[in-house]
Amino acid sequence: MSGRRLTPHADALDERLRALLLSPVGRLCGYGAAAMTAAAFLLLMMMRTFVRLQGAGMALRLGSVLLLSLPALLSALAAVQIVRARGGSLLDALLGCALCGAALLARVSFIERSAGDYDIYLAKWIELLAGQSFAGSMRGSVGEYNVLYQYILYLITRLPVVPLYAVKAVSFMGDAMLAAGMARLCARDGKPSMAAFAAALLLPAAVLNGGMFAQCDSLYAGCAVWALALSLEGRHTRSAVCFALSLCFKLQAVFLLPMVVVLWAGRRLRLADAGVFLLTILAVMLPALLAGKSPAAILQIYTAQTGLYTGLTYSAPSLFGLIATEGLDVYAYGNFGMALAFGACLALLAYGAAHAQQMNEDDHVRLGFLLVTAIVFLLPRMHDRYFYLADMLAAALACRDRRYAPAAVMMALASLSTLWLTPVPLWGAALLVLAGWTWVCAAGTRREEN
Repeated sequence: MSGRRLTPHADALDERLRALLLSPVGRLCGYGAAAMTAAAFLLLMMMRTFVRLQGAGMALRLGSVLLLSLPALLSALAAVQIVRARGGSLLDALLGCALCGAALLARVSFIERSAGDYDIYLAKWIELLAGQSFAGSMRGSVGEYNVLYQYILYLITRLPVVPLYAVKAVSFMGDAMLAAGMARLCARDGKPSMAAFAAALLLPAAVLNGGMFAQCDSLYAGCAVWALALSLEGRHTRSAVCFALSLCFKLQAVFLLPMVVVLWAGRRLRLADAGVFLLTILAVMLPALLAGKSPAAILQIYTAQTGLYTGLTYSAPSLFGLIATEGLDVYAYGNFGMALAFGACLALLAYGAAHAQQMNEDDHVRLGFLLVTAIVFLLPRMHDRYFYLADMLAAALACRDRRYAPAAVMMALASLSTLWLTPVPLWGAALLVLAGWTWVCAAGTRREEN
């Protein structure tokens, strides 16, 4: 009898819970889900044993854990915003937050690993910055990063955090920004793409770049993706600002920057936006200039990077990964590669500018992928991580049109095989990149014919 009396109440509870989870998520419930995700991640990090925190004081432990938990909050907030824009339910928001937590856990799995670049360069630069004032650090020649990232490194030295964890946490925040930009770039009818958001968080290149290697490619790539997305939405000024910030983070932003020619030809950017671009760069440089760094020293950061490496390839699945480079004249073959890259860039830009008025959003993303991939594939002295933005644009293409999915898979496999020890040799990874580029060309041509 008692069991039968409880059944209606149990059914009513089920219905109320089901109605709550399946109804469109409100702002309060969505932000609550994001906050719970961050709190759960914070608790998990507090219980975790960190090698570099053993014997450390509470301030250092709490500061490091809080900073590592901040990307969880940012990515969860982005996921909630996407779900709300799509008219999704509270259950969708909770699943999106869970996805963000899982993606960040994958990155934290490598948190103790300090790759070669960090040990050889970053750790020493951070140590130098820690012993100087801001003016002294700017006037000196500390590192080969542009001043915007130098500001971040300087700030890290003033926080009660483990430097390695802080560097990686900054990259994880960039991952959240990049994922939100990918969702915006792949939006349909004003609704951001959750598939693109998930792809940006879970791609092998994204997980390993910051998590294992402590690299910050998500920062420049995120700004570049946002710049392209905003230009396609007709937000000229914001797009120009994002293009400038991308270049302020890393020189590799120039791989996508030529797209502004096509965007301008298609009236998606204006000539006045060039002024916004330059003013943004000047605003970023201003703190360093006021601290006593000369404009020539800031520009030298960019020029020095072009001559820093002399090899034809540094584990990059490029044209030079297809040939045996030992014993070759690196300067002659390097110049040959640069000529090919310049020619391919001009050819793609000429095609894009000629068809700019007829190009839709899919066409622009496709051209962006073809441009970035062709330049990195043909240029000498490329590193494996320089295909980072190409991987993202390939994933964006796949999220916009499933016909491009094979190309996205090939690009992801090529990057995985160069970033991680796999049975795929470098020439095999280079063939995957070439096959992915060709697939996008062919699929785009068939689409135009139809």
